[in-house]
Amino acid sequence: MTIKYDDYFGFEILCKNITDLDENIELVAVLNHKGRAIEIKAREEGIDKSLTPQKREMFFMQCVLQASMNRDHDDEFGKVKSSILERERFTTLSFEFFNHVILAVSRPNLNPIQLKNDILEKINSARKIELAQ
Repeated sequence: MTIKYDDYFGFEILCKNITDLDENIELVAVLNHKGRAIEIKAREEGIDKSLTPQKREMFFMQCVLQASMNRDHDDEFGKVKSSILERERFTTLSFEFFNHVILAVSRPNLNPIQLKNDILEKINSARKIELAQ
């Protein structure tokens, strides 16, 4: 059975809930298996505005490809709960959510572990709502 979270709940609410965690979260996107954004919540003057549409598409595809490659080792190590990549200007966090990838991009002044835990709380709440249906 394939769970289609967006058919019931809508990713817009989940993206808003994650973005509302902190003003330093620049962008939250829900990506399908091809790296296409199903939902995006971005700040007015953030990373999303500085990327050309082509660069943003490539960035999203890279995130989904990395998540896919991580699944290659699920049997040996277990499923990936989250991934954190810290760069000089931004931190990216990714999470698998059924057959989608949730991507969050924040400024580096946030504690990435605390942010990850806060986002996982929101995702797990949404997952419980979906599984209850």
